[in-house]
Amino acid sequence: MEAILDRRLKAFNRSLDLLAKQENRPLWENVSPLIFTAKYGEAATMVQAIEDAAKKQEAGLGGVAEQKDREETELEDADFILAQAIALLLADKGREAEAGEIDLTKSEWQGLRDQQLLTKSKLVIERAESVVAEPDAAAYGITAAAIAALEAEYADYDAIINAPGVALSIRKALTKGFRPAFNLVEKKFRQLDSLIIQFGATPAGAQMLAEWKDARIQKGSNGPDEPAVPHVP
Repeated sequence: MEAILDRRLKAFNRSLDLLAKQENRPLWENVSPLIFTAKYGEAATMVQAIEDAAKKQEAGLGGVAEQKDREETELEDADFILAQAIALLLADKGREAEAGEIDLTKSEWQGLRDQQLLTKSKLVIERAESVVAEPDAAAYGITAAAIAALEAEYADYDAIINAPGVALSIRKALTKGFRPAFNLVEKKFRQLDSLIIQFGATPAGAQMLAEWKDARIQKGSNGPDEPAVPHVP
């Protein structure tokens, strides 16, 4: 990650850590304006997503786009293998209509996208669960372990496709790189900037606001501090 982005990330975390302090949390959490509490949670989710992506990049695991592609491929492969076994068992038992619903070629599995893939994958799991207890199921490779493995791949891909709204928005931004994601997070922190000033009426609130302004400064290891843009009013 670029040094300037690392400084921005540290400023985000300093700001969140300040709000999470035991003496500060009662000043704002579930206190009017209540939207501040919700936006704090959204900001924390977005910052965590960036940190997770940075760690994966440093570990050589690729970015968010690569992760989605990897999980998608793993689910397609697991679906294809188990679905072929189930379709063969069903066909051998004269249940061709049921077999046909999941008897897809590898390229057909690869042509399914996002929710389509999840829906068809869920059908494979349901079909597997309906036949796994049959005496000859294991002979076809249909076992509880095989179903569990597919369910795990399903869960991994589902977590990406059906992430909560804020998590999904930051994930989409990360597919374009760190800078678009950081800009999205900065926009969220500007919303906090606009709201936190309402908590400054008491001495404790005023102290928290002063510390917030300091926390929002991007502090470099060399040269002058770089204020976040825009700075707190």
